[in-house]
Amino acid sequence: MVTSMNYLAIKISCLALLVLLIVSFTSKAEARNEYLNSYSNSCRYGDVDVRIETDRGDTDYIYGDSDYEQENNRLSLTFRKYLGVSKKMCDEQNKILLENENLRQELEMLKVCQRYADRPLPPQFATVEKHCKGLRARPVREKSDESLWDEMKNDYIKVNPDANIYNKDGRKKLVIPNEENMSGPLPEPNSK
Repeated sequence: MVTSMNYLAIKISCLALLVLLIVSFTSKAEARNEYLNSYSNSCRYGDVDVRIETDRGDTDYIYGDSDYEQENNRLSLTFRKYLGVSKKMCDEQNKILLENENLRQELEMLKVCQRYADRPLPPQFATVEKHCKGLRARPVREKSDESLWDEMKNDYIKVNPDANIYNKDGRKKLVIPNEENMSGPLPEPNSK
């Protein structure tokens, strides 16, 4: 015979098993950037609501042959003022939300334009072509054995042949202190 204590232990065990089962099917939450989300709500400092309602009810009475029909009509006007929220504050917040939305759209268009600028587009993409007019696609770098840094450095040397790089004027080289060359007080720094 199952006692009430055994029945309670069975309930708790089933509940714990159910929680473990649910937890085993969950996945971890991933962080994401919220700075350019599309905001669905805007700041509101008050609302005005107009409502018309009609209720109809039919009731048959046992006494006599008459039916009782009931019809209620209501017209309501509601004004809500949110405390602590001013029109000026809402106007500033709505302006910021609009700027963020415009920025998000411009950044998305910039991504699209980098891909499709300088390409002939079919007529279905006239809007993209119109918004990307005047923008050029990012230049494609040809693959080479040299790194981009080496290419940029060599281009700089070609344009500026008299530039002082690679210690051409014979300045002292930087010596990293160690126990052999660092036996006395620290030397005074000079900015030559």
